[in-house]
Amino acid sequence: MNVTSLTDLNVVIASRLEHNTQEALRKGIQRIGTDEARIISIGSAAVLERWRCVQDHGFGICGQALIPEPETAQLLGEPQNPVMDEPAMGWLEVEDLDPVFGFVTVELFHLSHLLVAFVERGQR
Repeated sequence: MNVTSLTDLNVVIASRLEHNTQEALRKGIQRIGTDEARIISIGSAAVLERWRCVQDHGFGICGQALIPEPETAQLLGEPQNPVMDEPAMGWLEVEDLDPVFGFVTVELFHLSHLLVAFVERGQR
């Protein structure tokens, strides 16, 4: 693809973001706009919700916030990405736009999974 201007680049990025949003939705992951986002706080840290689970895990639509792996360290109060146990239903992955590295694949964690990890770390 030949991108010759900033406008072309913006169109390419917007197109890829839309494609990634549709792919995520097929996996039961919904991108959340800033106007609908909730502030997620654990301990003394907070992040803005960007993803939400819209899968039915057997009890209706889940609706939990999904936290990208890079933000889990911030919420768990760790200096780097924490090692999280693999969820029972496997990893949820999406391709997202990182301001430094461009498009990258990130793992998402249900908020409840993060809360369990937070409590477990507090008990050590």
